[in-house]
Amino acid sequence: MMSFRTLLLTAIATALPAFASSAFADTLPNIPASCFTYSLNGHQAASHGFSASGMHATLTGTGIGLDIGPISLKDPKGAVEESRLEQFNATAAYAALSAFRGGLSPACQGQDATITVRNIHEGTPEASWSSVKLSRPGHTMTIQHATINAVETNPDLRMKVNGTGIHDSKQPLIPSALSADLSVHGLSGASQQITINALHAISGSSTVDGAGTIQIGSSAATSTADTHVSITNIADLIEKIRQTAPTKVVTALTIARLMGKQNGDTTSWDIALQGGVVTVNRIPLPIAVP
Repeated sequence: MMSFRTLLLTAIATALPAFASSAFADTLPNIPASCFTYSLNGHQAASHGFSASGMHATLTGTGIGLDIGPISLKDPKGAVEESRLEQFNATAAYAALSAFRGGLSPACQGQDATITVRNIHEGTPEASWSSVKLSRPGHTMTIQHATINAVETNPDLRMKVNGTGIHDSKQPLIPSALSADLSVHGLSGASQQITINALHAISGSSTVDGAGTIQIGSSAATSTADTHVSITNIADLIEKIRQTAPTKVVTALTIARLMGKQNGDTTSWDIALQGGVVTVNRIPLPIAVP
């Protein structure tokens, strides 16, 4: 089955004073340069917005980088200053890099990037990224265009993200287009809950839809999830990847099809995580979750 974690990370990956034309490395207020740095090229400030011809960001010491072509940021409400929008953009880059890595790097453990949310709570910032490239040795993910829109910022953060023209050199199940509507609760507390209001992805003739909640803990044992995922035309999806995906991926998707609930051309699953145990349609899976 197409990993819901993969979809979420993709969703998540398609998200989140004037500078001279030659960029220099910077970082977020609460994030040290030993964790994350970014630089902008061709920065042009505007009233409650800015644009740049390019951006480079990296998780320091990991070999994981993010390169973006033209970018633009704006706040339609006119409430968020340009410097705060730059922090919002940098936080989205930090989140994309961390998602691509599969979690925070050791140098970033315990760091706090939520100050950006407090800085934008009176506005609804919008980011537009083109020619996005996430890379590490032997692995590249590209997105032709991505938008990140904070549609609500107070009291909780609600984000809408869209990505088109998605390609991953190592993940044949990555969809070519994805949109997600996510709410993050408890930003000021010790734990955070993500509500997936809606997730929609396209892969060939198949579509993937998802919704649910995830309570983020320090590990799988302290995290919980309750989600619902459905795929249309799963047989076509299996046939599509048969020639390119590893045998174990094809086998896993075939088994998942057998475990799913059938309704016409739609196969669905209720996926939950509790106490480090994953269940699919209430059946525990004999797999270890890190």
